[in-house]
Amino acid sequence: MVTPICSKCRRVIPGDDVNVANDVAFCRACNLAHKLSELVQGVSLEANLDVTRPPAGAWYQSSGLGAVIGATHRSLGSALGLLAVSVFWNGIVSVFVALALSAALHHLKVPVPEWFPAPKMNKQEMGVGMTLFLWLFLTPFILIGLAMLAGFFSCLFGRTEVRIRHAEGEVYTGIGPLGYRRRFNTQAVTDVRTDDRCWRDSDGDSRRKTEIVIETQQGRLIRFGSMLREDRMKFVAGALRRVLPKS
Repeated sequence: MVTPICSKCRRVIPGDDVNVANDVAFCRACNLAHKLSELVQGVSLEANLDVTRPPAGAWYQSSGLGAVIGATHRSLGSALGLLAVSVFWNGIVSVFVALALSAALHHLKVPVPEWFPAPKMNKQEMGVGMTLFLWLFLTPFILIGLAMLAGFFSCLFGRTEVRIRHAEGEVYTGIGPLGYRRRFNTQAVTDVRTDDRCWRDSDGDSRRKTEIVIETQQGRLIRFGSMLREDRMKFVAGALRRVLPKS
């Protein structure tokens, strides 16, 4: 069993203060109780970690201004899978989008190319109400198709990166300059770990997603990195545990 280490004072917690059955490890120096499973996981993330030798597609850069830790989302297998699914999905949806667009342009008295489908349904011309209904009905399917395409490009060009500058940290996920940024106070960080999130989809099937979690004193959980390959995710999480101070 991996020896648990207090995430605050970094001291080893002796076996007498560990209760495996109740998943508790008590640090007497800090007078603080921890979840044993989280401490053990944190130790395993840092075990044999060499920040100067990241896995392919990951990086660690340190300077007087701070540190940058990140990894690419690049995965050829995932990209090809998403491309196949998105082409199939968007190919079907595009037929109905063309029909809705043809009807909308017809009502706006805008000429359309001859190859556009006729704005008819059940051999009757589509009215304004039916055209609006069709657009509303198609909206979620269009958004799903766009999300698939975004996932495809992310698997080729996306990245997850954490920038740390003194008391300010920033988590970035995206493609090039286009992405989602979340800021946090590095002095308020209490833990960095990987976590499995389980849920059931609309069909009742079980789903699981592994991601990196940064937890702060206010109980805020910053979740990210679910698109990273396992070795890259472990490197980013382990390097963050090394760099970020634990309150």
